[in-house]
Amino acid sequence: MSELPYYRSVKSLAIWKAGKQQKAILSSEHAERYLRDIKEGKGFPSLWLPSSPEDLEKISLGILLRKGHLDTVNLVGLNESCFRNVGIEVSKVEVFNFPIPTVGHLHYELCTTDDNKLTAAIEIFLKCNGNFADFIKSDPNKINMRKIAAKYIDEVSESYKQKAQEWAKQYLQ
Repeated sequence: MSELPYYRSVKSLAIWKAGKQQKAILSSEHAERYLRDIKEGKGFPSLWLPSSPEDLEKISLGILLRKGHLDTVNLVGLNESCFRNVGIEVSKVEVFNFPIPTVGHLHYELCTTDDNKLTAAIEIFLKCNGNFADFIKSDPNKINMRKIAAKYIDEVSESYKQKAQEWAKQYLQ
């Protein structure tokens, strides 16, 4: 059983933070948004299990490189209990073509698309079983995606290297 949270990229943290503050799903619109955030993509919902803050930075950079444009990366960190307590299996599924190959082995999937189970997991998260992380796009006074791109430029796969160098150019020596 892992003590580290599994991270999921979401469009915005505002609605997630509001629910976490109230420790509940605030409305049916919120419930729909949470489900959309969790289920977005193809196949089973993806999760990442970093073993360090550096892994989380690399995962965020990889997510952003896949999107193809510089942006803020918003992450919801869900504890394993969110899934275990509602009977959702989490399965390791390595991503061999991830833009940062050194973290491709940290990828997992939720083995369900059942809205009821996912909603139950979200409710557990909102009751303080997890946290948030975000990596801003480009603020020179903070750790940002441009600095992260520069920091890990040597780990970026060749097919994404040019985009990463473009984002990082002001921080590369």
